[in-house]
Amino acid sequence: MTPDDRRWETGSEHGNKPGFKPTGKQIAAAVVLVLLVVFVFQNTDETSITLLVLDLHSPLWLVLTITIMLSIAIGFVLGGHRARRKQKG
Repeated sequence: MTPDDRRWETGSEHGNKPGFKPTGKQIAAAVVLVLLVVFVFQNTDETSITLLVLDLHSPLWLVLTITIMLSIAIGFVLGGHRARRKQKG
């Protein structure tokens, strides 16, 4: 058996295969994601948005999706800053 063949071994004769086992955070994130998708697609009405002097008309699902994406981006930026600060000190 070559060293490359070892990666295919299951490590047990009973068929217990090592694989993906989601953590509690991953399960919670998946549940929240599903709820967000359902919420977005249930709100398909047209809406009016006033931003300073602009008055925009757009489907509510698009506004919700953009808001969620911006929130996630802000969370990554701020979370990444916190993680780097922990590593330094």
